[in-house]
Amino acid sequence: MSDNDTITAYFKQIETLLDDAKYSKDIFLDQDMLLIKKQNTTGIEKVNVLLDLYEATRFKSIKTARGYNEEALELAQAIGFQKGELTAKYNHAYLLFVSGLFDRSMSEVEKIEEVVEYDRFPECYADLKTLKSYIYTERGEYDLALEIGFELLDFAERTQKGYLFLKAYFALSHYYLRTENYSISLKYCFEGLHYIIKLKKTQYLFSKIDEIARLTAKLNNPKGALDIYAFCLRMEPKIPSTGNYIKSAVFMNMAEIYMQIGEYGSAQQYLDKALMIINKDGYKFRVPRILILQAELFLLKNDTVASIGFYEKSLEAAEEINAFDVVKSNSLILAQLYKKQNNLTKTYEYNNLYAAIRDSYFNNEKEQKIIILETRRKVNEVTQMNRILELENKVQQDRFNFVIVVLILVSFICLIVALSYFKARKKNKMLYRHTLELATMQTELKQKIQDYRKTFGVSNDYSGDVSVKKCQTIDEETKNLILHRLNKLEAENFFLDPHCNLNDVSVRLKTNSKYLSQVINLEKKTNFNNYINDLRINYLLSRLLVDGDFRNSKLNYIAASAGFNSINTFKAAFKKRQGILPSYFIGELNSELQKRGKA
Repeated sequence: MSDNDTITAYFKQIETLLDDAKYSKDIFLDQDMLLIKKQNTTGIEKVNVLLDLYEATRFKSIKTARGYNEEALELAQAIGFQKGELTAKYNHAYLLFVSGLFDRSMSEVEKIEEVVEYDRFPECYADLKTLKSYIYTERGEYDLALEIGFELLDFAERTQKGYLFLKAYFALSHYYLRTENYSISLKYCFEGLHYIIKLKKTQYLFSKIDEIARLTAKLNNPKGALDIYAFCLRMEPKIPSTGNYIKSAVFMNMAEIYMQIGEYGSAQQYLDKALMIINKDGYKFRVPRILILQAELFLLKNDTVASIGFYEKSLEAAEEINAFDVVKSNSLILAQLYKKQNNLTKTYEYNNLYAAIRDSYFNNEKEQKIIILETRRKVNEVTQMNRILELENKVQQDRFNFVIVVLILVSFICLIVALSYFKARKKNKMLYRHTLELATMQTELKQKIQDYRKTFGVSNDYSGDVSVKKCQTIDEETKNLILHRLNKLEAENFFLDPHCNLNDVSVRLKTNSKYLSQVINLEKKTNFNNYINDLRINYLLSRLLVDGDFRNSKLNYIAASAGFNSINTFKAAFKKRQGILPSYFIGELNSELQKRGKA
C-alpha cells in the first residue's frame, strides 16, 4: 500500500471517529463541560478533571494550562493521590520544554524518574521517556534520543499497552524527522496515528496530521501535503480549537511547502503569522527553526545578505536554548555563505565552530557548551590578531613577523591533525585485526560443527511444545528446549529476514515472546534486537572473509543480504559491535588479501 493509500484510509477512520465524537464530549475534552465537572467533584475525581483541563488548554494557553496543573498538583499532594501528583509534575516539565527551557525540563524529568515505578505507573513512565527523548533530540544528542525511543518500544511490546506504543512512536517519529530520515519518520507517524484513533486521544490528532503533511512535503510531494491540510480545514469545524501552539507549527510547515513550490509571497505570509504567535506566546524552541525558514526564503530570492542575517539570529537563538544540532548545521551554512562572499575571517570563524561541534564526542550538554564557548574565544583571539596584522600590513610593518605567525599556526594545526590521524588509524587497525580474528574463528568453528554433524549424524530435531507453561519464571527444561530450537534456527539463518521480530520468532519456536525474551536475556546476555544484530554481523564477517564477489558488492547490498532494513542501521550496528565502520573493514581486508596474493 502506498503512502497516499495509507493516508486516505486513515482519513476515513478519522472522519468516523469525529462523527462518533459528536455524541461524546469526553472524547474531545470539552472545556465547558470540564469546568462544570470541576465545580461538582472532589478528591481524586477533581484532580483528574483538572488534569483534563490542562490537556484541553496546553496547546491554547501555557499560562491557563499551568494554572490548572498547579491546582491539580496541590490537591493531589493534599489527598495523597500519587498518580495525579506524578502526572502534574510531568506536565510541569513538559511546559518548560515547550517554553524552550530544556535544562530545567530535563532536571524535572530526572527528579520524577527517581520516584516513579514503571510497573505501577506505566503511562507516566512513558510520558517521561518520550519527553526525555524530545529534549535529547532538540539538543542534538541523537544517540540518546534513539536509545530511549527503542527502549520505550521494547517496554510497549512487553506490556502490550496501547498508550506506551503511542508514546514510543511519537518519540521515534520525532527523532527520525529531526535526523531527516523522512520515510522512516512517516512510517512511525502512521503507527502513532493508528493508536491516536484506537485510544481516541483526539488532543493529539491535529498535531499528528500536521506532522504527516510536513513529512509528505519533505518526501517531494507538496501537492499531497496541501491535500492533507485541505482535509484538516474540512474537519476543523468538528474539532475544538487547536490553539496557538499547533497553529504556529502548521503555519511554519505551510510556509515551507509554499517555498517548495515557488509561491514565495504566500510563504512569507505564513511565516509572519507563525512568528507573531511564537513571539506572543514564548515558544522559544521554535524560534531557531522559523528563523532558518526565513533565511532559506531570502536565499531563494537571491538575497544572500538578508539570509546570512537570519541564519546568525537562528544560531544565537539555538545557543540560548542549547539546541546544538542547529548550531552545527547553521555554522556550516554560514561558513559556506561567507566563503562565497570572500569574507575569509567569518568563514574561518564559522568553520571552526562547526568543526568543534562535529568532532565532539561528548554527550553531556554542558561539556558541549564549554566547547562552543572556548571555540568562540579562540576564534575571537585569532580574528583580533588578523585585524591587527592587516593594519600593520597597510603601513608595511612587521610583514615578516606576520608570515612567521601564520606558518607557526598552520604547522601547529597540521601537527594536531597528523597526531589525531595516526592515533585514529592505529586504533582502527587494532579493531580491524580483532574483527578479522573473530571472523576467522567463527568460520573455522562453523566448519568444525558441520563436519562433526556429518561424521556422527547428529540430529537437530527436538519435539515438544513450550507454549502452554503458565509459571511466571521459566523452568530449566523449558529454557533448554527453547535454547535448543533457537540454536537450530540460528543454523538456518532465520535472522536474514529483514522483518524478523520477537513475535514471529516465538511462533516459529512454538513458544511465547516472554519466554523467548527471557532465554535470550539469560543465555545470550543481551536483548532481542542486539541478539539479531550480532547474528547478522557474525554472518557477514564469515561471508566477507571467504566470498570475494560478495565482499566487493555495494554496501547497501551487503546490508540487505544480512537482513538490515537500511544502510544506516547496518553501519551503526557494525560500528557499535566492532568499533569500526564496515567499509573500513572491507577495505583493509581487500588490501591484506591482495598483498597475500602478490606474495
